[in-house]
Amino acid sequence: MTSLNELRAFIVGWTGACGEALSKELAKNNHFKQVILIGRREVKLGEDDPRSKFQQAVVDYDNLEQSRDVFKDCAVGFMTLGTTRGQAGADGFVKVDYEYTMNAAKIAKECGCKQLNYVSSQGAHKDSMFLYPQTKGKVEHELTQLGFDQLFIHRPALLLRGEKSRGVEKLGHILMKPVTAFKPTWNQIRVEDVARSLMAKSAEFGKGNKTEILSNALMHEAAKSLEA
Repeated sequence: MTSLNELRAFIVGWTGACGEALSKELAKNNHFKQVILIGRREVKLGEDDPRSKFQQAVVDYDNLEQSRDVFKDCAVGFMTLGTTRGQAGADGFVKVDYEYTMNAAKIAKECGCKQLNYVSSQGAHKDSMFLYPQTKGKVEHELTQLGFDQLFIHRPALLLRGEKSRGVEKLGHILMKPVTAFKPTWNQIRVEDVARSLMAKSAEFGKGNKTEILSNALMHEAAKSLEA
């Protein structure tokens, strides 16, 4: 069986909260032979940043086909791309979270990606009346139609981003404190644990063909398994 440290992997959306956390976690070890950080801009990383060993690939998501070679020979993919309606407007949100994500997934599959890990959202459902869960659910559904050997859909609840937390997330965290003090894993998750959940499932590479949806609670379990 092929070991992970013989494989190439990519992260789409690595400058976002979950993608950044994932890139940092991956840089702590030799999880993969090579990691391609895919984004719309180059980020200057200091020599003391362990992620400087990774390759950065700058792409135009509106013309992603022109950069399809960056996905070549990547057996494992992480899709962490995303924005919000508040940041990009309704049309911008759909363009990023649906169009860009699906285009990247299709090209990756065509270029040989065997396992895809997608960061979705708690409550995702393609038939939802609300735009955010509907869009996430639509992506989930269409990803299952692409034929990846393995597809892991991670559904985090409220993301705890530390200093990068958005206003609504900070408010939600404050309001949920009485509940999360009793059951910390119920309705929130640190971005670092999202990253560990992604890494834990990537370690199942080659262990059968399957599609699996991880709830927020299951993501916590996966993250803990990586630490064990």
